[in-house]
Amino acid sequence: MVVEEELKLQIMDDTAPVWKRIAEHPLLAISKEPPLQLHAFYFDSRDSALQRARLAYRVRREGDAWIATLKAGGQSAGGLHQRPEWNVPVASNQPDLSVFTDSEAAAMLAPFTELDLQVILETRFERHESRVTHTDGSEIIVALDRGEILARGQSESIREVELELAKGNAAAVLEMGASLCQDLPLIPDQESKLFRGLRLAGLVSDEKPRDTAWPLHRRENAGTAFSQILTWQLQQIIHDTRKHWAKTSPESFHDLRKSVRSLRATLRFCRALDPDNLLQPFRLALQEWFHQQNQKRDYEALLGYWTEIAATMTLDPAPLQGILSAQAPQQAEQLPQLVAILLKLWASLMRHPLSHAKNLQDFSESQLHREDRKLMTAGKMLLDHPEALHSLRIRIKNTRYVMITLAPLWPGKDSKALLKLLATLQGIAGEIHDADMAGQYLNPLTNNLKAGVAFQAGALLGFLQGREARQRKKFQKFWLRLESTARPWDS
Repeated sequence: MVVEEELKLQIMDDTAPVWKRIAEHPLLAISKEPPLQLHAFYFDSRDSALQRARLAYRVRREGDAWIATLKAGGQSAGGLHQRPEWNVPVASNQPDLSVFTDSEAAAMLAPFTELDLQVILETRFERHESRVTHTDGSEIIVALDRGEILARGQSESIREVELELAKGNAAAVLEMGASLCQDLPLIPDQESKLFRGLRLAGLVSDEKPRDTAWPLHRRENAGTAFSQILTWQLQQIIHDTRKHWAKTSPESFHDLRKSVRSLRATLRFCRALDPDNLLQPFRLALQEWFHQQNQKRDYEALLGYWTEIAATMTLDPAPLQGILSAQAPQQAEQLPQLVAILLKLWASLMRHPLSHAKNLQDFSESQLHREDRKLMTAGKMLLDHPEALHSLRIRIKNTRYVMITLAPLWPGKDSKALLKLLATLQGIAGEIHDADMAGQYLNPLTNNLKAGVAFQAGALLGFLQGREARQRKKFQKFWLRLESTARPWDS
């Protein structure tokens, strides 16, 4: 038995020039030798007995040889697949579970030896392969695959790079993946070829759901716990990145920004667990990526406001809508570059886990006391310095995102009221910010000679700025409520 550890990277752009760039990338060290031709048959019973037991069985022709493979249930997150695997040379592609004589594999297969197995899907692809040595001495098997998955008369393309750890530290695979994503249009894929085939055949649901929370253990070491929390959060961002790439929309972009904001808030919150400041480069890189997306977010906000206002005023939104859509940034959101940052952060947490003398609950409560005092001080400054709202809005966001992550630490105390107030204040402050930023985009349009554009730009700007004064009063009202609301970490 071996434990397979590999990072799957899907090729986002399958045009010939991009494929050539990938095949010739020096880090992959792909040779000029002809590719290996692979043809695999995946087997299961009619009632999917092996699938329900989280077992995968295939027989694959690799050149002139047949190899039977059994894979047991492992885990897949953020594109990194980890699972036990058994490989046995066989004479043909006929299914025969008895070839797995290893005691552990045989014990798992014992309930299924009498199954009537049939082909549930096939894969046919060519593989360019190499073996490279990472800077830390780890050895990585590189596979560049191109072909198709066949199931129930349907097909789906295979265009991917696999990085499999042959020897050494799994962090090396993540670091190599990060370097490739920095240079090439690649994105981690948490779905195996088998899972994609099962979905194609209608045997599994369409999409693996996003995890909703990481389980917290109050007495766990704070450093260990936050290393796990950060790893879980960055895996969720990779999930949201893939979702946005697969079906781009303002909603998916908003979800991606929220998940990045949550990770950034956690990185800021646990600085005390990082005395050597190893995570600072990742904080800065995520901040830069996030800020690069601000203009796209601003235009989408203006388009949303105008669509709503135009409907209320029974106006044709087209003139201003067209101008804003044309001016909005059209470039991609640099998703591979974001993924590269996340994979490097993941590798860093593997190599250098955070550590602290306190347990998770004690550290979190002392840190929240400190952050809450800073938040309250920043709020008091707002009366004399209205321009300080922007920095206060950031503090509110950071506090809220950290609270959402840590709320399970206080199961006997109701944190919903506090979270609801923070969400309300964040929303109001965001609308005030939108009114402030609208001027830079809309003022030039109020002189536009195209029919209707100047009027509509003025109407939108007037609405947002007119609402700003009301929103500031509303903010103060809810801020007073926040000051008197109980904190769940107070004993």
